[in-house]
Amino acid sequence: MVTRAFATLGVGDQYESIAEQMIATLDVLVDDGEPILSAYRPLQDGEWLIDVMFVDKDADARARWLAEARELLPELPDFEEDPVAERDWVAESQKALHPIHAGRFVVFGSHDRDKMVPTQWRIEIDAGRAFGTAHHASTRGCLIALEKLAKRRPLTTVADVGTGTGVLAIAADRLGARAVAAGDIDPVSVEVARRNIAVNRTHRPIPVVVKAGPFAIADTVIANILARPLIAMANDLALATGRTLVLSGLRTAHVRPVKAAYRARGLVVADQIIIEDWATLTLERPLR
Repeated sequence: MVTRAFATLGVGDQYESIAEQMIATLDVLVDDGEPILSAYRPLQDGEWLIDVMFVDKDADARARWLAEARELLPELPDFEEDPVAERDWVAESQKALHPIHAGRFVVFGSHDRDKMVPTQWRIEIDAGRAFGTAHHASTRGCLIALEKLAKRRPLTTVADVGTGTGVLAIAADRLGARAVAAGDIDPVSVEVARRNIAVNRTHRPIPVVVKAGPFAIADTVIANILARPLIAMANDLALATGRTLVLSGLRTAHVRPVKAAYRARGLVVADQIIIEDWATLTLERPLR
């Protein structure tokens, strides 16, 4: 499971640029996309946070990383790692999250359900312990990339690799995909995705499987993971892609090696979206 550490900066728009500068400084400590760094405020007028999500590091490695961060930024407030946040941080914090707009989509939690105007572009997501509320730039980038793709041509079959909450699979269904399937290595995320799919009453059933990496061949494949696994799975993801591959979860510093890995498998970059130093790539298989 993801482990979270966060530092609270303060309230006010002036902290946005401070937070961005701190993230840029801490980025030198990121190794192949680990940990994931972000700066945001959960409420529109709330406190700005520096958020650090560890995926693979154990307690000792996390402590060393946070100590190095302190050496780089002595002015950084103390990081907090409380047991509830480490065990189930998204579930505990999601009630404070406001609706997020990405293209035509608006993603919101069940606590905001009664405030939302009925529209096909609304997606209700309760994350539990899964990743993908659209507050992270990589998820927003994927939503925008999918919408742009659907405007160019109809979506046919779509596979969402590392689905997390299922938000991208639901979005593909909303955009008219003929068939959508999703998978995740984490059984908890799979259960969360299944609940979200049911709540959102998708046009067609969306099967969700417990599976690491690509689980089906599809015309369009989505993988919002991290740079290191995206490079490691380049061959499998390329083989699973019939025509279009949408990749995200990578910082701009990692775009070049990711592009190279997929260019070597015959895919070319058709579009690139940058949000808050996070990149979303749309790659196409050239038509013959």
